Amino acid sequence: MTSVIRAGRQDEIGQIMELIARCVKVMQDSGSDQWDESYPNREVIAQDLERGTLYVCEEDGAVTGIIVLDENQAEEYGTIHWKQNKGPNLIMHRLAVHPEVQGKGLARRLIAFAEEYAAHSGYASIRLDSYTKNASALRLYNSLGYDRRGEVNFPGKTASFPVFEKVLAAAE
Repeated sequence: MTSVIRAGRQDEIGQIMELIARCVKVMQDSGSDQWDESYPNREVIAQDLERGTLYVCEEDGAVTGIIVLDENQAEEYGTIHWKQNKGPNLIMHRLAVHPEVQGKGLARRLIAFAEEYAAHSGYASIRLDSYTKNASALRLYNSLGYDRRGEVNFPGKTASFPVFEKVLAAAE
């Protein structure tokens, strides 16, 4: 199986939205309301693609995973005591792996890509939030050396969002 991580293309929005829909179903079936029909929606993904911040993992011509990398921090991040305040900081959003290929290390590959991208682009740290009810993601970030810095709450969600930071070696 040949796979590559690269910038997503506008003509892939249908595949990306199908991947998200499948992930939403799995999340909701397991009791998580992290994502739903309203987020992440087609408009959000179209903006990510337009800005060139959405990356896809493509395997044999199919989009099997996505990640968004930009500098857009949620307003709620202002309450967090970050370890690296000098910046710039890369923010990781909307990490998703197609349910048919979950558990095969693809999320780890996408995160490794983000870390390499951040290091080569001069970022001091990577920040992200996950969801209290997403136990597998929380375990993954902990296992990859992401430091839990606190929690934020987003309107309309029933649980909090732990926030994580990984200071990059060059910034230490």
